[in-house]
Amino acid sequence: MGGEVLLTPGPVMLHPEVLAALSRQVVSHRSEEFRRELDKLREGIERIAGGGTALVLTGSGTLAVESMAWSLAGPGDVALVVSHGEFGERLIDTLRRRGVVVEALRPRAPGEAVPLEEALARLERGIYSVVAMVYTETSMGLSYREAERLAEEAKARGARVLVDAVSAFAGERVPRPGAVDAVATASQKALAGPPGLGFVVVSEEAARLLRGRPPSGVPNYLDLSKVLRFHEERRETPYTPAVNLVYAMNRAVELILEHGVEAWIERHRVRAEKVYQAATEAGLEPLVAAPSHRAWTVAALRTPVDSAAVAGALLRRGIRVARGMGELRGSVIRVSTMGWSPDRVFDELPVLLREALEEARAASAAAGG
Repeated sequence: MGGEVLLTPGPVMLHPEVLAALSRQVVSHRSEEFRRELDKLREGIERIAGGGTALVLTGSGTLAVESMAWSLAGPGDVALVVSHGEFGERLIDTLRRRGVVVEALRPRAPGEAVPLEEALARLERGIYSVVAMVYTETSMGLSYREAERLAEEAKARGARVLVDAVSAFAGERVPRPGAVDAVATASQKALAGPPGLGFVVVSEEAARLLRGRPPSGVPNYLDLSKVLRFHEERRETPYTPAVNLVYAMNRAVELILEHGVEAWIERHRVRAEKVYQAATEAGLEPLVAAPSHRAWTVAALRTPVDSAAVAGALLRRGIRVARGMGELRGSVIRVSTMGWSPDRVFDELPVLLREALEEARAASAAAGG
């Protein structure tokens, strides 16, 4: 296939023009040239989000989620968190470290979604100032498409709604700012940029909150009120940003906008359908049984033999995938649809997966497994 094809759920393969943008000479982050780059990136992220105010951070998706949580929630808040896996649990942990009282709502079994009626019933029974969730749970390949309906009810009750959309933004139809108060994401997922930038897009209501008072007890680097102030008053970042990553992300975002945001999202949906179909043909079972909740950006597939053997067999065929996370590490592979990986790979997946599974089974049998 002419070299390794990266189908991991971040980082993803980059467009040649994005790679070229990375190589531009660095400029001062306090220069007018960089201010124009930052303005352009913020505007592009806002266009993809469908509104809101985009805040740019140098760091991973975890930084974006933690900045969102620490800046828009705090001691005295009671939060309802819908958790479907590893990243939902991290969100719970982050909020608890912030001093928030957290009630967790989890599905009955891994790979299932929390029923909307169950989440709505919990809202009815409790008084929550914050409702938080992960839109696409990367560890499970599950998208919680009830998010906007739940957010509507939560906001009607006066709660702030925070969404970890790190593996969903630009690859699924994530709720827009206003429907929710904040959406966190990162550069190395469906935005198809290099790792190292995080983004939080806040609603006008959340922006007013951040403008009105700096959140107390928040480490400087996590303080979105400071980021917002620097963006709006100086068109800069509070601390030295990754200048070349901003160059690269501007080209990555331009490519998405040239493609069309809806068309870009549809590209992920079509690729995901091909992955799930290829898995079925090869004898691999999606971890998420209900098609309505299977993610469009990353598919989690159960393996009948050790996932390391299947992933290794795929790598020998030029395809790098990720194994499962936590307890699922040995029994799941995860296949990404994100980035500029060649389209033909998704057409060839039925054969590639079948061959890899046969090789892994043969190796397991030979080893007495």
